[in-house]
Amino acid sequence: MDGPDTMTDAGRSGTRGFDRLDTSLLAALGVLTVVFGAIITVPGIPERVVAPSLDLALDSIALVVTSIVATLAWIRYRERQYPFALYQAAAFLVLAITYLRAVVDTVGVDPTAPLSSDEPGHEQLYVFIAGRLIAAGLLVVGGIAALRSRHEPRPYRVIGIATALAVVVAVAAHPLATSLPALIHESGAGSAATLTPIGTALQLIGAALFLGAVMVCRRLWARDRSIGDAFVSIGLLFAAFALLIGAVTPGTHPGPVTVADLLWFAFDVALLLAVEAEARGLLRALRQANSTLERLHAAEVARVGLEERARLSRELHDGLTQDLWLAKLKVGRLAGIAGADPNLKALIDEATSALDQGLSEAHQAIMAMRIASAADGAFTQLLTRYTEDFEDRFGQRVQVECDADVPELAVRSQAELLRIAQEAMANAHRHAEAKLIRVRVQARDGAVALTVEDDGRGFDVREPRPGDFGLLAMRERAALIGGELRIESQVGVGTRVTVTAPIAPPATPALANRWPGVVQAESAASTEVTA
Repeated sequence: MDGPDTMTDAGRSGTRGFDRLDTSLLAALGVLTVVFGAIITVPGIPERVVAPSLDLALDSIALVVTSIVATLAWIRYRERQYPFALYQAAAFLVLAITYLRAVVDTVGVDPTAPLSSDEPGHEQLYVFIAGRLIAAGLLVVGGIAALRSRHEPRPYRVIGIATALAVVVAVAAHPLATSLPALIHESGAGSAATLTPIGTALQLIGAALFLGAVMVCRRLWARDRSIGDAFVSIGLLFAAFALLIGAVTPGTHPGPVTVADLLWFAFDVALLLAVEAEARGLLRALRQANSTLERLHAAEVARVGLEERARLSRELHDGLTQDLWLAKLKVGRLAGIAGADPNLKALIDEATSALDQGLSEAHQAIMAMRIASAADGAFTQLLTRYTEDFEDRFGQRVQVECDADVPELAVRSQAELLRIAQEAMANAHRHAEAKLIRVRVQARDGAVALTVEDDGRGFDVREPRPGDFGLLAMRERAALIGGELRIESQVGVGTRVTVTAPIAPPATPALANRWPGVVQAESAASTEVTA
């Protein structure tokens, strides 16, 4: 439950100085004060217009708006347990019931009958004043309770009491009108009605309560920064001045439309803006939440991938590598038993060479997975570590060049680029019999280009290479990070493998087209084929 202890830094700063809400309230206060002063001091200003249809339209709009706001406030309370929203729901429900009574009285049993411009008396004025007093009181009490956060409100009790009071006022005001004190002085022909002292006092009390509700909403805005509270506080200021002006130029029902009625319409507009602002805020929060979930999902996928790489490296080390070492020992013992048989010795030498090759490749795979799983260095540092280990293990000359401005890559991109570099270097050493391998990393317009070039015997990229899973794996890895792969080679000249990858990999790799953007460049004719 929201309370003073949960006030944010933004809320605290808002209580110490003026913000946009304070500026808006002061501007509205200045304009309304000028209007009120002009009404009571400047003669000749039209105070009312007899327009029963417009009066009915304004009441109907108010009925719809207050009903909507009451419903949304109730939903807000049910979803977020925001205590002030409960009292808002009760207050605007009371106002909706009073406006419903006004609309029913105006339309009557015959909706097609013409509206009358006669002033029927003070019955509906009692309904309006009583309903507005109850609504303003609920907003003040609810706001104070929300600020103090001393107890959890009982929602159905609050709604039930407010509804009962509103129904009693709406139903009983008319039968009791003859026994209640008069609120309006009798007006002569062509003269406007005026309030009695009791009517004026009730109007002023209501204005004071609505001003109190303005202050409460302002404090809630400063604490919680709920945009709906900001618009509601501005609307309540219009309501307070509507009652204040109504004390000077009262409007009965139906018929006359006064400045106070227009201010009540401005109150309705402010409520609609509050609803719209709340909706935009919720949509913005929903988009931010979805974006956060996507980032968390990507981070979780990367974490799981790294853990899996670490697990596989351990299994390779503890399983396959140990088995290969055991097989090599067995072959060594077999060589001692075989004696001098040249054919058997040749087979043993071939087996030993194959085991040594398998052990080297297993160690390289373990090294690559462990480096890829490490998140404690830049990509260029991890690549340098791998090439140094490759050079030491195989006795292969490797030159590494890395631009100084290579940006930081996502963990997944680092892992896939390292595996591509490993595969290209292994192919150059194993198949191309290269004397020198050059590795270069460059930054290119929001992307990173990795190039592995050798001086080996090369091959014709136009010829099909069945069973060549190394090139296939490189294409798949490039596609996984949204990159492009280019292979250039010529028999007797050497091979160049270039992969260009974006800095940030796609959240969901699209493999529907298998390898989008992967390019093979034919060396002799320099023909590019999109894979």
